[in-house]
Amino acid sequence: MSQEVHRQAARQALDYVAFIENLDNCSLGTGESLDLTFDHTVWNPHALAAVRLANFISKVISSNNNSMASLSDDVLFALVRNNVHLKSVIFGSGTPFEPHESLRYPLFCPYAYRDENKTSVLSKDIAVEYNYTDPRTEYYNVLRYRDFSNISLEIDKIQFRSGDSLLPAVEVMQPVATLEDGHWTKPYFDCGGGNVWMVTYSSPIFGLGLDKKSVVFRGVATIDVELTNVDVNQCDVGTVSTKKGMFDIFRGTHLCQPSTVCVFTPGHGFGRGAYICTCAKGYFFPSIKAEEKFYNGSDIENSYKDNMTSLSQYRCTPCAPGCAVCIDSSPCLFTRNMAMKVIILVLTIIIIILILLVSALVYRLRENKVMKSGSPIFLLLMCTGGALMCLQMFVLFPDANDILCMILPWLYHLGFFLMYGALLLKTWRISVIFRRGQLKKVHMTDKTLLRHMAVILAAVFGYLVAWTAANDETSKVVKTSSGLKFVMCTENWWSYSAYGMEILMLLFGVYLCFTVHKAPASFNESKHISWSIYNAIIVSTFILIVNYFTAESVGPDLIYAMVFLNCQVVVTTTIAMIFLPKFYAVHMKVEVRRRDSLKTITGRMKSYSSSGQHRSIAVQTMISGEDTEDMGIWKRDQKDGKPADESINGKFEKFVPFVYIQGSVVHKEL
Repeated sequence: MSQEVHRQAARQALDYVAFIENLDNCSLGTGESLDLTFDHTVWNPHALAAVRLANFISKVISSNNNSMASLSDDVLFALVRNNVHLKSVIFGSGTPFEPHESLRYPLFCPYAYRDENKTSVLSKDIAVEYNYTDPRTEYYNVLRYRDFSNISLEIDKIQFRSGDSLLPAVEVMQPVATLEDGHWTKPYFDCGGGNVWMVTYSSPIFGLGLDKKSVVFRGVATIDVELTNVDVNQCDVGTVSTKKGMFDIFRGTHLCQPSTVCVFTPGHGFGRGAYICTCAKGYFFPSIKAEEKFYNGSDIENSYKDNMTSLSQYRCTPCAPGCAVCIDSSPCLFTRNMAMKVIILVLTIIIIILILLVSALVYRLRENKVMKSGSPIFLLLMCTGGALMCLQMFVLFPDANDILCMILPWLYHLGFFLMYGALLLKTWRISVIFRRGQLKKVHMTDKTLLRHMAVILAAVFGYLVAWTAANDETSKVVKTSSGLKFVMCTENWWSYSAYGMEILMLLFGVYLCFTVHKAPASFNESKHISWSIYNAIIVSTFILIVNYFTAESVGPDLIYAMVFLNCQVVVTTTIAMIFLPKFYAVHMKVEVRRRDSLKTITGRMKSYSSSGQHRSIAVQTMISGEDTEDMGIWKRDQKDGKPADESINGKFEKFVPFVYIQGSVVHKEL
C-alpha cells in the first residue's frame, strides 16, 4: 500500500472518530473500531496489570478443579477496581469469562472504570448491556480462538500450615501467560462500557484440561487505555514535532497549505486538528495586526468538513523577493535604478564605438609619419585594452552572480595590462634609444617589443587562471545601511595583489617619462603619458577607496557608477591624451611643414659652412629597417668647441631638432 493510500486511510479514520463522537446514540458494544495499527509498546508496562490478574485467576481456577465457585463477585470486582485505582493511564479493567457451569450467570464480566470527572471508580457487569462474545468484540474473540498449546505449565510447590507446623509440600500445576500471549486491540469506541475511544489489552485466563497437561480457555483479563487524552500528531515526520508517538499512523494527515508548516500542539486528545499552521520560511501571515500569526488546525479541519475543497483562506503571503523571513511585504532586495544603468551603458557603448573609430583611423593612417612615430601596432593594442576594460560595464549591468564575478577580473586586468603595457613599452623604447651617453646602435624593433608584450600578457593570463581556480566564492550577499540586500563581487588578496602590480607598473611609467622628457619633440609623448599615469594613479585609486568603503552601505548603483567613472579615468582620458595630439598633428599637416623647413635649413647650412666662419657638427641619427619616416633635424653649431648662439645673417636662431627614422633599428653617432 502506497504512502498516499495510508494517508487517506488515516484521514478517514480521524473523520470517523469525529463522526462517532457526534452521534447522539451508539450501538452497544465495541463494533465501532478503526482499522489502524499503532505502536503500543509505550503501554506494555501497564499491560502487565492484566497479565498478573489473568494469571491469578488461572491459578485459582486450576487449584479448584476448574471451578469459579471460590471467587465471589466481591473478590472479582475488587480485583478489577484495584487495576483502575493505579495512578496510570488505565481507564478501565474487566474480566469477561467464558460460559461455564461454575458461573452464576450465563455471561459474566466484572468491569471497573473511571467516571467522567475521573474522581471515582465505577463497577458493573457489562455482560448485562452487551454480549462480549459477539464476533466483533476483538479483545475477547481474538484470544478465544487462538491456539495456546504452547503455553507453559509451571509446577509450584506449596507447604500449607497446620497449627504451628508446616505440612509437606504439595505440587500445584498451573498455566502461566506472558505479555506476548496477550493481544492489543485496534482503537474502538466502547459504547455501553466507558463510552470513550480506547484500546484494550487482554491477557488469557486458563484452566487445566482433563489430561492435566493442556489448558482450556476460560476468559480474559483486560485493561483499557482511554484515547481521549492521547494526542494525535498529524504533522509530517521531520517537522518541528519529531518525537515518536504510538499513533504515528496519523502523521502527514494535516491540512496545512503549502505556504504553511504544521506544528503539533499536544493536549487536544484523540481527534483531528491538534496542530497549528504557521507560515513557512519565505511567507508572512496576511493579517499583520493579528496577535496570533497562525491558523488553528481545528478551524481548518472544520472548514474542510463543511467545504471539502477550498482552503485558500488559510494560506500565507509570499515575502518580497530576496526575503528569507519577513513580517510584511516590505522589500528586502535593493531596487536598482534602471534609468541610471541604461544611461551609463549607453555612454559605455558610445565610448566603445569611439575607440573602434580611433582604431580604424590609426589603421588607415598607419603609413602617416605621425602615426608611424607612435608605432601603430601598439596604438591598436592600447585601443583593444581600453575596449576590454569598457566591457566590464556589460558584465556589471545585471545583478551580480558567481559567473559574472568570475568574468569581471579578466576583462579589467587583462585590458589594463594590454593598454598600459603597450603604452609603457613604446616609452621604454624611446628611453633606451635616447639614453644619455649611448653612442652605439640599438636594435629595438616592433617584433622585439611584441615579444616583451607577450611575456607580460602570459604572466597576467597565468595569474588570472590561478585566481579563477582558487577563488570558490566570487560573490556575496550584503546589506545596505537601510537593510536592503544585494549581491556584489568579493574582493580578496588576489584582487588587491593585482591592483598593487598595476600601481607598480604605472610608477615605472612615471620613471620612463622622466628619462625621455628631453628627447626630440617628435618622439616625446612624456607629458601626455605622465598626465595619463598620474590621473590613473591618483584619481583611480581615490575612486577604488571610496568604492571600497561605501559600496556595501550605499548599494550596487554606486558601485556601477564608480566603476564607470574609473573606466573614464583609466581608459577614456588616457586615449584622449595620447591620440588627440596625434590626430591634431595629422590635421595640421605638421609633416609637410617640417619637410619645407628642412630644405630651407639645409641650404643655409651649406652656405654658412662654405664661408668658413663656423664649424658645424651635425648629429644625425639613422634608423634603418622595414619602414622609413622623416622626423626633422637635430643640429647644433659650435665655434671653437663651444655652442654658437649666432646664426646666419647675424640673427639668433637654433636649428630644429632632426632625426631620421627608418623602421625600428636606431643608429646614433657623433
